[in-house]
Amino acid sequence: MLHLKKAGIGVLAGLLLLLLMGMTVPSEVQQDKVIRIAGDNNFPPFEYFGSSGVFSGFNVDIMNAISIETGMRIEFVPLPWNEALEALRDGQVDAIQGMKYSPARDKVYDFSNPYFLSSQGIFVRKENMHIFELGDLNGRKVSIQKGDIAIDQLRDHRLIQFIETDSQEEAVQLLLDGQVDAFVGNRITGQYFLQRNNQQGQIKIVGDPINPTDYGVAVLPKNAQLLTEINKAISKIKQNGTYDKIERKWFGEYIMPSTLNMERLRLYLEWGSGIGLLIVMGILWWNRMLKKEVKRRTAQIHTINRQLEEKMTLLEENVQFQQQLLNSTYSFYVTLNQSGKIFLMNSKAVHFLQVKHPLIGMPMNGTILAEFIPESQVDDVLREGSTYLEQEIIWEQQVDGQAKQLVIRYNIFPIFNKAKEITGVIINFQDVTKQKDMDKKLESEHRLRSLGQLILGIAHEIRNPLTSILTYTQLLPTKFDNPKFRDFFAQQVPNEILRLNDLVNDLLEYARPKPPNPSRFRADELMEAVLALCSQKIKEKNIRVTTSLPSELCIVADVNQTKQIWINIVLNAIESMDEQGKLDIRGYSEGQMGVIEVADNGHGMSPEDKYRIFEPFFSTKANGVGLGLSITYQLLKENGGTIDLTSQLGHGTTMIIRLPMPQDEREGGGFYAPSIRY
Repeated sequence: MLHLKKAGIGVLAGLLLLLLMGMTVPSEVQQDKVIRIAGDNNFPPFEYFGSSGVFSGFNVDIMNAISIETGMRIEFVPLPWNEALEALRDGQVDAIQGMKYSPARDKVYDFSNPYFLSSQGIFVRKENMHIFELGDLNGRKVSIQKGDIAIDQLRDHRLIQFIETDSQEEAVQLLLDGQVDAFVGNRITGQYFLQRNNQQGQIKIVGDPINPTDYGVAVLPKNAQLLTEINKAISKIKQNGTYDKIERKWFGEYIMPSTLNMERLRLYLEWGSGIGLLIVMGILWWNRMLKKEVKRRTAQIHTINRQLEEKMTLLEENVQFQQQLLNSTYSFYVTLNQSGKIFLMNSKAVHFLQVKHPLIGMPMNGTILAEFIPESQVDDVLREGSTYLEQEIIWEQQVDGQAKQLVIRYNIFPIFNKAKEITGVIINFQDVTKQKDMDKKLESEHRLRSLGQLILGIAHEIRNPLTSILTYTQLLPTKFDNPKFRDFFAQQVPNEILRLNDLVNDLLEYARPKPPNPSRFRADELMEAVLALCSQKIKEKNIRVTTSLPSELCIVADVNQTKQIWINIVLNAIESMDEQGKLDIRGYSEGQMGVIEVADNGHGMSPEDKYRIFEPFFSTKANGVGLGLSITYQLLKENGGTIDLTSQLGHGTTMIIRLPMPQDEREGGGFYAPSIRY
């Protein structure tokens, strides 16, 4: 009876305790509302279906403890992890019971106070000797659970080939089956699967724990008020010891290595006692050898460090030397890197541009350089490796609110590394405004001097035929009856008049050349026509002609004027040679210009003659007028071309003619052709 009374008193006390607990349930929690909590259905030991089919685990026990503390009614919704995330986002559940914190997730979810520190790990097969850290995963197959936070951590490693699975158990199995090179996932969960199936000997964890981060309950921002009661409950279970019991229950059992049984322990002790001494002696010997090796390697490292310091000093001196070299040049220099940003400027460029400091590190298109250096040309050099030489542009510089026109001449070159890859651009430019003004003055003086020479030449060339005509005319009254004189008069006077007419025509052509009508034509075809016209002269002197003109070499100029230029050059070469001479004609590309070289082995010219060869009425021929090369020079200038020569007295002359090529034929084509002999 006494026992029954005590039992009755116990029941009444229990009912009273339950009543008091019901009275202490927070008023904010609605007792009739069920909170739906989602979790991973296969993430042991945090949350999973056990062998009995009951959803259990560390997270489940934590949530049950929170339910007891808050009085909330909780309904667990086990799902694959990626489906659990979708369910939370779609509002099908109120919270996820265990989620690792990250800045990216924090933008989407609100997190409770952390109740665990979670980290990821890299799992590889035991025999793998190539993967030790995250960087070693590039170019390899890696299994990972869909929606796992490790995807965010590996996002910067773009060369990894991800194989996504619905659960971490499937990801571990892919590694065991050899279908992937590594598995990245929760360290505790991965060890659990391996220990459960007794497969620890096949897999190892490499590297340090990846991103140890807080772990807690996650809700959408609209349910943030739910976290207030959850945070209070987490604090209570940590204070009253409930959390420690749950933690020891799960992690004391699963993440520690399996305990050796006594029989194995005795076996290990029997074997270990026999070889323990040998191992210790081996370790001591190895330690001694290691010390020697460390000492040797340390000396090597000191030597390498000293060499590196010397190389760094040499490199710094080299950079300083380059800067000093650029600063000592007459031109203004700017270099750009591969992204078009200014890498280096010499002091003259800084002073000329009137900037307070070098524009190092700034994109060129955002600086004053873009006002006179075309961005399209810089982009073309960086992309195609083109070269722009002797380009000129008018730049209106603003000085104290006044616009000042400057003539800028610039060159743009690509920078190549050893692998012939374009790594940057060199721009050098000059202010040639004063030089241009001086050139104009010199040209004006040269024109006046040439005009004087022209007048003298005209006077001389006209006086000779006029003297002949005057002489014959004065003799006409006295010798008119002489038949021979009349025949001679009828022959010589018209010839002298025709000579004067030809002189006047040459003067008109020199003074007022026709405007060129440029068109595209093949250099080899035009030269073939020129040689055909000169074939009689070639045969008379038995001259051997060799041509080397590529069929791809095209010129843009006036065809008739170019033909006249080449005829003048070829005839001059033929007339300068004795019989059985050699005429060599070849062509090639040089930047944006096509080059034709006409070389002979004739008498050559003295330095004085080379200087005056293009002046009007200057000729080394006995009966030459001296307008052929002057007209040639004028026509070339009208067609955007140039002419140069190399000559040595007694060894022949080479005329070098440059004419524009079509715009689509850039430098680097390198047109050459095999020789053809006539």
